[in-house]
Order: sequence, then C-alpha cells, then structure tokens
Amino acid sequence: MRSLIKQGFGLCIAVATANAIGFQPLGFQSMGMGGAGVASASSSMAGYYNPALLAVHDYATEISLSAGMGIMEHNLADNIDALSKNDLTGTIDKIADNAPTSANDSETIERIQNSLDILKKMANEKSGLVLTPGFSFGMQIMSFSLGAYMTSEMSAEPNIDADHLSLIVKDSDTNIYYKYDPTNDSYSLSSEEEYKSKSLEYAIDNGLTYLSLEGISLTEIPLSYGHAFNTLYGTFGVGGSLKYMYGTTFSTKIDVDTSSGDINDKFKDRDVTTSNLGVDLGAFYTPNQLPKLRVAVVGKNLNAPEFDMTDNGSYKVDPMVRAGLYYAGWHHWLDVALDVDLTSNKTFLEGVDSQYIGGGLNIHPVSWFSLRMGAMQNLADDSLGTVLTAGLGFGLKWVQFDLSAMMSTEKGSFDGTDIPRYVRANFALISRW
Repeated sequence: MRSLIKQGFGLCIAVATANAIGFQPLGFQSMGMGGAGVASASSSMAGYYNPALLAVHDYATEISLSAGMGIMEHNLADNIDALSKNDLTGTIDKIADNAPTSANDSETIERIQNSLDILKKMANEKSGLVLTPGFSFGMQIMSFSLGAYMTSEMSAEPNIDADHLSLIVKDSDTNIYYKYDPTNDSYSLSSEEEYKSKSLEYAIDNGLTYLSLEGISLTEIPLSYGHAFNTLYGTFGVGGSLKYMYGTTFSTKIDVDTSSGDINDKFKDRDVTTSNLGVDLGAFYTPNQLPKLRVAVVGKNLNAPEFDMTDNGSYKVDPMVRAGLYYAGWHHWLDVALDVDLTSNKTFLEGVDSQYIGGGLNIHPVSWFSLRMGAMQNLADDSLGTVLTAGLGFGLKWVQFDLSAMMSTEKGSFDGTDIPRYVRANFALISRW
C-alpha cells in the first residue's frame, strides 16, 4: 500500500472496466467544498465543470495549475502483500515437488494454510484498490478559456475462483495427480478430472485466479465559451466546450500474489493511446429576485467518445449530467455550493457505481484568505460512508496557494492499522488579474 502511494503518479495510464469515468473533483475551490463546482467554478476551471460559467467570470484573466492524488482501498493491499510474503506460487510448487512423500516443513505448511484462508476471504468479500491521479491547467480570458484537464483511474481487483481452492498438484515427471492435506502433511492420489475442476494450482496456471489491472487516463483540452442573456425573468447563461481528448487504456492480468510494490512494473508496454473529440454543454439561471443565487446544469462527453483498448476492443465514455446550486456572498464573506450527479456511472470495481451528492461552504473574511469545508456522499454505494472535505487558500490575487483534502468516514485496515477507505489531496497555484 505504501509503495502504491509513492508510485501513484506513475500509474496515470490506469484503469477501467466500464463505460464511464466518474465526475472527479479537480482544481482548487470545489475540492474543499464537497466536489461542488457546476454552479460555482466560474473562471479557469469553468472549462471542466461548466463552460456556461465563463459568462459570469470574476476577473478578466485567471490561470490555475493543480495536481492531486486519490486512493480508495477495499481490503486488497493487506491481502496481496500477505500472499506475496507467503510466496503462494512458490509454496505450491514446493508441495508439488515433495509429492508423494510427507516432507514439507512447518514453515511451508503454515504459509499454505494462511494463504488458503486469505484466498477464501477474498473470494467472499468485495476487495480492490483504485488510484485517481489528476492534473489541471486552466486559463480563462474574459468569456473564453483553454485548458488541459487529466482524470485517471487505476484499479486492481482480485478474481478468485472459489471452486478451485483445493491443494491438488501434478507431478510433472510421472503425470500423476496428488491431493495434499496440510493438516496431516499427507498426500493421497487424485485424478486429472478433479485437478481441472478443483485445483488451486490449475486455477493459477490457467488464468482462473488472478489479479486484474484495468484503467484509463483521459486528458481533455477544451476550447470553451460562455454567454449570458439578461431577460425580464433573470439571467440565463449557456456555454460549450469542444475538446480534443486523448485516452490511454490498459488491461492485463497478473499473479494474485504479486506484491503491491511491484504492480507498477506490470503496466509497462501494455497500454494503448488513441484520440477523439468531445463535446460538453452547460447552462445556468439566476433569478432577478435572488441575484446571488445560481442554478446550473452541465452535460459532459455528450457525443460518447470512444478509445481503443489493448484487446482490440473499444472503451466508450458515456455522457454524464450534473446539476448544481450556488449562493454567493452571504453576508459578503460566505459562499455555499451544492452538486448532484443526475446520472449514475460505473466504476472500475465490480458492483460499485458512482453517483455523488456533495457541497460545502467557502468562508472568505478577507481577500487574501479563504477556508472551505464540505462533504460528499455516493448515492449509489455506501462503502465509503461520508467523504469529508476541507480546503485552505491564501495569498495575494496575483499568486495564491491552495491546499485541499478529502477523507472518508468509513475505515479499512492495513498492516494492523485502521485507515480511511478513501483519501485525496490536492495542491494548486492560482493567479488573477
């Protein structure tokens, strides 16, 4: 797990098994406000969150640069590191080499019994690990913007064949099959039929039990524009982004006892990069009676762009729709924002969908300082609990530094220590004039 954290940015070519990459928080302000930005990200990040907001920019020009990393852990790192420490495949080979005599030492017996317990647990519980490195560069000039926004997801997920957990091995010299009982350190004769239908060795050698690595990294370079219309009923804004997109996809299978620190090497030379065009459209409305209120909606990837996969298939990025509310300058020092996904997206962990609602507060008592806090919740899956968010911005408008973080309330375990199932951190630089 620690090695995965260190190598996270090297895994940006990562991961996806489904047709949608979720609406990931990028940039600065929205990161600390529960991921909300569809109605509030009005300047350099509008090209990502909602191009219509370019019509209500606060400054003539804003430039921002940010980088972040998110990690979601579902009981995987501990298990695969334990299997690696037990040298699962090497231990099975040793059991096979010692057949049919009872010559296995106590360490070998302990390793195989511990490995079987881990595999049985992995076969019956949801487990996986997802990394979401992100990067953004946005430049807004009046009602136009140009940017480069990267969202990535990398998943490692075990596939354990629960029907193939018996210690049945094949003697390669005699082609005789033996069943091993670690409790008594004894062998008995088996058969080829039983070997193919129940053997753990057969499952590992023939790709029935493995660790699946899949992913995608999407970089979109949009040219965006927003325009507002003042009417008797309020201000309406519309905007659009035409974006060049290139996606790097990856998919492979590796040994289930691969150490978490070695996973990075398994990605090398197994990726495919292709490009396409994407279209985003957004809108907002501010009523005359409530000039500080903004209601907004955005649709991203409306043309469902596709990218090549390593298996000669294709990966389609399905459209996603998100709505938002924003109330600016309550008592001149407090902003409130709320977003909700109107579409549900598949994630890279089987059986886990993504549909978030999130929001928060931005407290800015003086021009050089802002403090943000918020929360977000996945309406389609509760395994993370509530994700708490916070952010801190400080500096002059020409150079501002921003730190943001997210952390789930649900916890998992790694190396005997309770850890949040999801954490994310982000750093940004912003300049305005």
